[in-house]
This record gives sequence, structure tokens and C-alpha cells, in this order.
Amino acid sequence: MSCAGAADIDHGAYWRSGLLQTGWSKKDGAPSSVFSMTQDSAGMIWFAASDGLYHFDGARFERTDQIDGHKLLSPVTMCVDAFGDQLWVGYQYGGVSVFEHGAVRHYRQAQGVPEVTIQHFGKMPGGMMWFSSGKGMHWLDGAMWRHAGAADGLPDGPTAAFNILPDGGMVVYFPDGLYQSAPNSHRFRRVLQQEGVEGGELRPDGTLLINSQQHGMQIFNPVTAAVAPFALHNGHLPMMGYASDRRGALWVSVGNGIQLLDREQRPLKTFTPAQGLVGKGFGSMLDDREGNMWLATEAGINRVRETRLTSIDLPVGMDAPSVVAGNDGAIWVNNLFTQGNLRHPTISIAADGTRSNTSMVRVSASYRQADGSAWFAADRALWRWQGARAQSWNKPAALLDNDVQAMAMDTQGTLWLSIIRHGIYGFRDGDWRPRNGRDDLPRMTAVSLLADTKGSVWFGYTQNHLARLENDRIRQFGAEDGLAVGNVLAMSRRGERLWLGGELGAAYFDGRRFVALRDSNGNHFRGVSGIVETADGELWLHDADGLVRIAARDLAAAVVDADGARVASERFDYLDGHDGTPSQIRPLPTLVAGSDGKLWYFTTSTVGWIDPAHIQRNPLAPTPAVTALRTAGRVYLAPAAGLALPAHTDNLEFDFTAAALTIPERVRFRYRLIGLDSGWREAGAARQAFYTNLGPGDYRFEVMAANEDGVWSSTAAATAFRIAPSLTQTVWFRLGCGLAAVAALWLLYRWRVAAAMARVGERLQERATERERIARTLHDTFLQSVQALILRFDVIKKRLPAADPVQEQIEQALKAADDVIIEGRDQLMDLRIASAYVGDLRKALADVGAQLEAQHGVAFLMDVSGTPRKLAPDVQIEAFAIGREALVNAFRHGGGSPVRMALDYTALTFTMSITDSGPGIDATVLAAQHRPGHWGLVGMRERADRAGGTLDIISAPGAGTQVRLTIGVRMPGELFKKPLFRRTPAKAA
Repeated sequence: MSCAGAADIDHGAYWRSGLLQTGWSKKDGAPSSVFSMTQDSAGMIWFAASDGLYHFDGARFERTDQIDGHKLLSPVTMCVDAFGDQLWVGYQYGGVSVFEHGAVRHYRQAQGVPEVTIQHFGKMPGGMMWFSSGKGMHWLDGAMWRHAGAADGLPDGPTAAFNILPDGGMVVYFPDGLYQSAPNSHRFRRVLQQEGVEGGELRPDGTLLINSQQHGMQIFNPVTAAVAPFALHNGHLPMMGYASDRRGALWVSVGNGIQLLDREQRPLKTFTPAQGLVGKGFGSMLDDREGNMWLATEAGINRVRETRLTSIDLPVGMDAPSVVAGNDGAIWVNNLFTQGNLRHPTISIAADGTRSNTSMVRVSASYRQADGSAWFAADRALWRWQGARAQSWNKPAALLDNDVQAMAMDTQGTLWLSIIRHGIYGFRDGDWRPRNGRDDLPRMTAVSLLADTKGSVWFGYTQNHLARLENDRIRQFGAEDGLAVGNVLAMSRRGERLWLGGELGAAYFDGRRFVALRDSNGNHFRGVSGIVETADGELWLHDADGLVRIAARDLAAAVVDADGARVASERFDYLDGHDGTPSQIRPLPTLVAGSDGKLWYFTTSTVGWIDPAHIQRNPLAPTPAVTALRTAGRVYLAPAAGLALPAHTDNLEFDFTAAALTIPERVRFRYRLIGLDSGWREAGAARQAFYTNLGPGDYRFEVMAANEDGVWSSTAAATAFRIAPSLTQTVWFRLGCGLAAVAALWLLYRWRVAAAMARVGERLQERATERERIARTLHDTFLQSVQALILRFDVIKKRLPAADPVQEQIEQALKAADDVIIEGRDQLMDLRIASAYVGDLRKALADVGAQLEAQHGVAFLMDVSGTPRKLAPDVQIEAFAIGREALVNAFRHGGGSPVRMALDYTALTFTMSITDSGPGIDATVLAAQHRPGHWGLVGMRERADRAGGTLDIISAPGAGTQVRLTIGVRMPGELFKKPLFRRTPAKAA
């Protein structure tokens, strides 16, 4: 029996007749022989069964031996109950466990728990915890359980049932009667002496429904202690068990099924194994927080829930019903086909459910006129009902064997009828007129008819054919006008648009063409046989899969392209109580609007309704949970934050769920992995996520869920974890690899520089060798030949008379020849100097200065600043040549003044200057940058340019001359071409 507290009582609306029962058995993973059920704060349902503890999220049953990583005391559980965030578990052989926020506390015999079966838990509003067992009642006093016995006013012996009262007190059932405590107290007194009371159920009004084999069912008032009889009106079926729910309804096990009783204790709904009930009768019952009822039977678990579509009971054998709306919320239910002699008449059903039969049978078509009158095309007559008054007209003899397919009345009061194999007829004041006198009407049978408020009459035919009678003119439409619905089964026009439905979809007429209507995924609505546009602008379709609602705002926001108009829509299908298949021939249309705003639909097997203004919604957001994290080698159940995964964990699977119990098939999830994903991923109905090729680092997996009405959870379930890096994934390893790469690049660079320098040295050596060859050739041939000529001319000169005028000419020629010899020797020195002084520029220039000092008797001074470094070979040759040329010029033209040379080495530049204090260089020579007939200055500038430097010559008359060469450090990429410096080895410094 229930031990629900006062906080669980809900005075909600009573059950409607639209109920759907779903069952799960062992083959579905559900437990059997369940002793107790509860729902935790996250919405999960828990079952204590003989073979263990189970939980259910609406989609999957799972048996568990542990909660949050803590093992149960025993797999044989007898009682489970949830209070706030606490989950209490009782065992068959004694022991109690309470799980809360990832922790557990176990109570055994040492804590006062007897080694007997724990039956039920209860919690008083003040927080006092109780359980019943084979040794009576126990309450929790701090860390110990105390037995409530004779000292507390209770008899010794077992008890299995008790109720927490609305005032905070308790009623306990013992074999000799009822015992009641004061609020939040463990002191009891007997309030009813009556043997054989088996238990009781707390009702919404605070009274108890008790039962005993001796006295039957009774109502006990805990406030007055009064007892009153209670009678069932369930057809004298046996009562094998009962329970009361939060709505005040009574559920009764009747031996081979379960009955739900109405407020007068009469059967409202019966569930049997033939209707899908798993088992024969329930042992425990649970109201969940979403308003569903759970019944545990001996064979499995059953859920009963209200559907959004409410079907009505039909007479047995009525398998081709149709509906037309009456006045004041009433409807008429017709039946077309008969079975043998069974001919169901049309039924009138008032808004309060009162039913009455009529004399009309085999109604194939019906129509509601604007004034509320209802027209019926019956077997042999045409009927019109105005309130309770009926009028009929016999069909013409030629039409008796043919059913009416559709009817519509125009603004002139003419009733248009489409009759099988006879086409269109007009009816007015008892007169039947073929095609209503319109020879221009198509002669085929119209499948559907519509007379709109603008005075037009529309005729829907098969194969995308439509006609309109407007202003006494007929216009026909077809595929060339965009019509693509196939057979035109339904038409509706309330506003400006004409809506069409057919076997291939739905469409609307925009005044020029027909536009196909598709859902947000681009799919057609199949087999649309009913269309209603409500006063609020909503569009409702009845297609092969159920009802479709398209809100007015979604119609306004429709995206129109070449394929039609895409709209967001909401579907009501079998999950909402839709059963059967709507007609595709007749009777039509299969969806009509009642005068009270309800929409009535019918299929081959059912008639039902939905109120667009009061659609049942689930406002309760589901609570998501991450249930497992799986790696290649391990499963982490309910992974806690801060989980550390080993290195090389690159593939992960996350299992998640959310307890949404009403329509779990429509629950939707989205998830993300912070540290990888930039946004949410839509998972649809899937409850797993997979990630591959993850690297080391910190991650956080989050998941959110939405219920069947799109209400998303306010917070995400999350689990944070870290994947440890392997040795090769550490920062130090990567840094080491980086340093190794840098070192390798540096070594490659040094090798490349060395190779380049070696090639340069080879080329310089080749050049020096060639210069030496040329120099030897010039010295041994050309200069020797010139010298021999000079000697011969000198001999000739001496043989001539001293006064001979030729003497002067020969003297001038000999002087010119001496200049040639000197110039030639200078050139030979240039050729040989590259190989003679490649090693040390400073020493080479010092040697040149010393030779010139000795030759000309002029002082030579040399100054070196900075750290001397070797220049690149090609640069050194050019610098030496410039320095030698400048020294020669200074000694020759410096007027005997001392010659000074300065070499300056810095980190970025090399500077060489040669200075004298002589007469200086003529201004015209400086301006021309060379002396006529001499090319020394030009050569120095060319050499400076080849070395990548600049040459400055500073001179003024009487102020001496300074020649300064400056070479800067080149870009690193050019060092291979023309490197400037080479480090001087320490031993040579």
C-alpha cells in the first residue's frame, strides 16, 4: 500500500477518457515481481524487485548493483523510496542504505536495523524518517534506528502498511486496528479497533480508504475517527487489490485486468492483457511528476498516460465512421458500411456526452450549413436537421443505388452534391437538377466540394483537376497551374487563401498559382483528407500519419522557393493517441471544426477530438545526466568531475540520458565537448556521443535535453576530465624536439656556410693561380721585352751625337717606357697580392706600408681598434687592393707627410681609413672622380662596390687627403653569397 506523504497529494483534474497504455516485460529489460517504485529528484523511476534494483529513464530499463560507484548491501531489494535528493533502499534480509550526492550511508544491525524484510519508508514533514518491517515500526534517531513498541503505544508484531497524514502525523495498520500519532511524533494511540484491516490509501480530501475481508471497503476520517462504508460500482467484478492516485481516482485489480473508476466509482477505463496490459493485476502503483500512472504487475511494468487526442467509444462494428458538427458543441457520428444485418444509425452526441440514435443509416456524406443546420446524404434520402427538427427528401429513383460523395451549399441556398457515377447535382426545395443546369461543368464525379463565403463554388476532382464557379463563369485548373496534390480530397477557405489537400500533399492558391506546402525538412504531407483553418489563423491538416498543426506565425514565416512553401509544424500521431487510417475515398472530409472550437477527426477505426485552445503540454524540463564514459579499455559509470584518463586515450564514447517519461520517443539532446567543439551538436533522439583523435588536455563534456514540447533543461549535465599526455606529447618533449630542430638547422647552416666558404676559397684559389700565371707571363715576356727595347733604345741614344735633336725625342720615349714598366709592375703586384695576403688583412697592409716607408723615406703609422676579425675572402681581397692603392697614392703624392692607416672593427661595420697631410687632390679631379689618363680612383670605387661597401675620398687644397672604406654586415641570407666576417680562431687572435 502507498505510504505517500501529504506533499504528494494533488487535487488535479480527473482522468480524461483519452488514455494510452504501454507495457514492458522481461524481453524489454523490465523487472517483474516489483515490490516498490519511486521517482527521484531527477525524474528517474526506481524499482525494487526480487532480482535487484532497476531504474528507468523512459527509454531503457537498467539493473544496477551500485549507485554512484557505491555497491548495494544486497541484490535482493524490497523497498526503494526517494525524499528530495536522497534515495533510500531496503533489503529483504535487513539493512538500509541511503544514497545522496555521490555518497552512501549503510545501516545494519549495529545501527538498530533488524535482520528482517524492510517493507516501506516514510518521512514526516518535520523530517523524521520511518520504515516498516517484519518487526514493526522503526524511526531514525540521529545515527540509530529506534523501535516504536509498547512504550510508544504500538503493539508488538509485524506491520507492512502505514500512511503519512496531511497534518504530519501517521496512521499504522496492525491486525487489531489503526494506530495514529501526533504530527512529527513517535507516540501512538489506537484510533480504530477493528480486526482484519489490511491497509489503507490516502485520498485527496485527507480521508483514508481502508479495506478488510470482514468489513469490506470503508472510509476512515483521521480527524474524527469516523468510519463509513464505501461502495464500488464496477460490475460486481472481484477486487484483488486497489490504490488511490493523486487525482482521487481509484485503480482496482479485478483478477484479469485493471479498472480505472470514475468519480462515482464506475469503470471509466479497463485495461486487459488483450489490450496490451503486461500481467493481470498490479502489486504497486506510482504517480510520476509528469502525470503518468505506473503499475507494476507480476509480469512487468505498465504506464498509463493521457493522450493529447481524445477518442470516444464507438458501438461495436462501427468501422467506417464520419463526423459532422452540430450546435452547442454537439456532433453527429455517422456510419457508412454495414456488416450483415448490423446497420448502425447516425448518433447524436451532446456536449455533455449524452447520446441518442437517429433513424438515418448508411450516411455517406454530411455537411454543416452556416446557420447550424446539418445535412446528411443517407441510404435512400437526403436529410436536414435544424436543432431537434428533421426533414427528409427521397432520392430520385435513378440515384438510389449510388452514394453521395460530397456536399456544399452556396450563398444562394443551393445545395451542390457530387454523386458517384452521376456527377454534380443541384438541390433546392426538393428539386434535383443534373449539373445544376451548368453544361460547362466537367461531367466527372467530384471528390470534394467547397462553397466559400465569397460566392464561389469549388469542385475537386482526381488527378490534379480543379474547377471554380465564380461570377457565372467556370475556370478549370490543373498541373499547368502548379496543382500537384493528386486526388483533391479536402478543401478549406476561411481567409484569403484556398487550401487543398490530396493524396500527394497539401497546397494553397495564391490567386495565380498553387503553391505546395511542405514541412521544415522539405517533406510533403501525405494523404491529406481534412483541412481546417481556425479563427486564430492556425492551419490543421489530417493526413495519413495523424494531425498536423501549423501556427499562424509559422505560416507567416513560411519560406517560399521553387519547391513550394516550407513551414514549421507540430505533429500529433500514434504517440498522441491517433489510431487507424483516415479515409482516402469517402466519407470526406476527415477533419471538421465543432461549434465549440474543438476539432473532430475520424479514421477507419476511431473518432476523436482535440481542443486547439487547450492542448495538453508538459512544462517540466527533463534533467539530463551523463551515465558513462567509455574508452577502449575501460568504462567509467557516472563519471565524476576531475577524472584523469591515461595517455594515448584518443577515442571516447559518452552515454547520457534524461528522465522524460511521457513521450520519451520525442526527447531531443544536444551536446558539446569544451576543449574541442566550438558550439552545440544536435544529437536528435540518440543518447550517445563519439569522439575520435583527441589529444591530451583538459575537457568538459556537457549535454542538455528537451522534452516532447521542446522545453529544454535549464542547466547542462557535465563531466570534466583530463587526458594525460604521453612522453612524446609533453611540453618538454616538444621543446626538446624544437631545440633539436633548431640545433639541426644551425648545424645545417654552419655546414652550408662552410661549404659555401670552401667553394669561395676554391674559386679564389683558382683566380689566384690564374693571376699568378698571367703575372709570370707578363713578367717573363711582355715586361722583359719592353725592358729589352728600352736597353736597345738607350744604346741607340748613346751612339747619336749629343746635339742631335733626336736625343730629346728618344729621351721622352724612354721616360714613357719607364712609366709603362712601372704601371706594368703595379699591375703585376695587383695580380699577385690576392694570393700573397689572403690570410691576414691587417698584416698584409702593414707589410705594404713598411715597404713604402722604406722606399719613400716617409713615416708610416697604423692603428687597429675593436676586435680584429677575418673578412670573407672576396671582401678581404677588395679591401686589401683598395688599401694598397690608397697607401701608394699617399706615399707618392702626400708631400712627404706621415701616412696614417686606421682599421676599426665593430659588431656591424668594418672601416678602413688612410690619411696624409699633403697638398691634397685637385678639385677638378675630385669632381670628375678620376685623374685624366689614370684609373686608380675609379678602380678603388669599383672594388668598394663589389665588396658591398662605400668609398669616401675627403680632400681639400693644402689640407691633405683621407680615403675611407666602410663595409656593413650583410643580411643573413646573403652570407652564403658574399659573407663579410669569418671568426678568427683563438690561437690566431
